[in-house]
Amino acid sequence: MPVHDVEVTPPPTAQHVFIARQPIFDRTPHRVAYELLYRASREATAAATELSATFMCGDTALHALLSIGLERLTAGTKAFVNITEDHLLGDLYKIFDSQAVVLELLESIDGTPAVVDACERAIAEGYVLALDDYDGRASLDPLLPLASIVKVDVLPHTRTGTLQALAPLVARLKGFGLTVLAERVETAEELAECKAMGFDLFQGYVFSRPETLDGRAANVHQAAVFQIVSMLNEPRVTERDLENAFRVHPSLSFTLLRIVNSASFGGRSVDSISHAIRLVGREALSRWMIIMLVASVGSRSAVAHEAVMTALVRGRFCEEVSAHAGHADPSARFLVGLLSRMDVLLGLPMEQVLERLPVSQDVRDALLLSTGPHADVLRLADAYERADWDLVEQEVPGMRAVFTELYTESVIWSGDRLASAAPQ
Repeated sequence: MPVHDVEVTPPPTAQHVFIARQPIFDRTPHRVAYELLYRASREATAAATELSATFMCGDTALHALLSIGLERLTAGTKAFVNITEDHLLGDLYKIFDSQAVVLELLESIDGTPAVVDACERAIAEGYVLALDDYDGRASLDPLLPLASIVKVDVLPHTRTGTLQALAPLVARLKGFGLTVLAERVETAEELAECKAMGFDLFQGYVFSRPETLDGRAANVHQAAVFQIVSMLNEPRVTERDLENAFRVHPSLSFTLLRIVNSASFGGRSVDSISHAIRLVGREALSRWMIIMLVASVGSRSAVAHEAVMTALVRGRFCEEVSAHAGHADPSARFLVGLLSRMDVLLGLPMEQVLERLPVSQDVRDALLLSTGPHADVLRLADAYERADWDLVEQEVPGMRAVFTELYTESVIWSGDRLASAAPQ
């Protein structure tokens, strides 16, 4: 990523940062950006039980983002990066390419003359500004002509049943020609109301919940994957049986050959389906088939694709954390993390999902009861995704540097696997 005007050397403390991300969708819905959620220290802000999507940060956090690489975290889409007043006045944002980021001015910033001057400089250099958590106070009026995007937190209004009270505010902002973003949207009903009021962009947990994914019973392709995964985990099933199962579904046979042709298997030549199965191995093939299953769901829509990506990242993150901790079976943790989103992806109760898959009792206990040896890593992954840093620290103290590295690796790995497994 290009670096403008500033020579950057990440400080020694740069690794002490939590970094996660949350997608932003337009009305289509199409993912247009990720907001990066980060915090440089446990003391930097109170923890997010209410989960505002912004977190105070110090210079360390911005340097860490740069050293990790925005593109690695956002797959080349725009990144909303939180900026404090000190960052703005000190031009620290210049470490980022103006085409790669939206500078999100935290709600603590007012439209003082110094801030207005700094915003004008940033705009002149090509940066786009967003106002976070806009509440309509008069001290922000000088910033409205300078901002392109204004974020409005709708959660307090949805909790009190006063969401429609935001309609005049949205109309006023749009009258300035601003793009208005509704953040912390939690249900499909709230999303519909926000759209009706004229909001342009949307962010929140609604995009990881079943009602937005039009859940329905598994289609023929998905049912075939369930069947083959079950067969792969049954020792009495012969190679001939597996070959016949693949033969019935030409698209799965084609995908099997694509798996063998992937870089992880060296692009080797095969002369039969059974040869491909032996080459990949049953355990690895079972994992690939489950990834293919979630990938097929992701082809439905941009929202479904993002939910699939979240599932893969969670699975890989659970596996990587477990491997780092020396857990005896990281692959089981991958399965727990991935399957924990399958009820959302398939629109089926978790009990029905697990009826179709040959999983161990420990996996079932983690997914259905939040108990057993795998429950802790699932709690950790969920807390990390929600940017509940206090809970992350509580689960595994002192692991900020490692978690950020593993999360970033999980995002990259998942993007690669999703691209390889997607139906063609």
